Amino acid sequence: MVLSLILLLGIFLHIIIPSIFFPLFFLGTLIVYILDRQYWALLIWNIIIVLILQVSSLTPWWQFALYYFLWSTFVYIGSITIDKSWPVQSIMATIFLSFSHLILNKFNIDYINWGIYTSVNGIGIGIVLYMAEKLKVYEKSI
Repeated sequence: MVLSLILLLGIFLHIIIPSIFFPLFFLGTLIVYILDRQYWALLIWNIIIVLILQVSSLTPWWQFALYYFLWSTFVYIGSITIDKSWPVQSIMATIFLSFSHLILNKFNIDYINWGIYTSVNGIGIGIVLYMAEKLKVYEKSI
């Protein structure tokens, strides 16, 4: 329940404050679901995120879907092949977020904004994973 509330709060904060200077806290929550092997919850939340962001944005839904599903796949592969500690996973998720952003935009982006976006979200992902580890937020149900 706590993860679901954090995820919803992160989505709505992203809608209210749409800026590259504000982290996407819901990404850290998605990593917690991946690390806890809750793949159905991850799939359901990815669909919910895409639908909610589609309603509040001019970006086509398939771009959101491709972006978050590509990123989730990268993080999943990283979680089964690399150490599952929060610092390692936050660094890997940030790198994968950066790659997903580059791939989706076909390397045709402003690299300063891309660097700010990656850095801010890396810090946000690290905060969520650290708090999940310290507070034992991992859940066994949606």
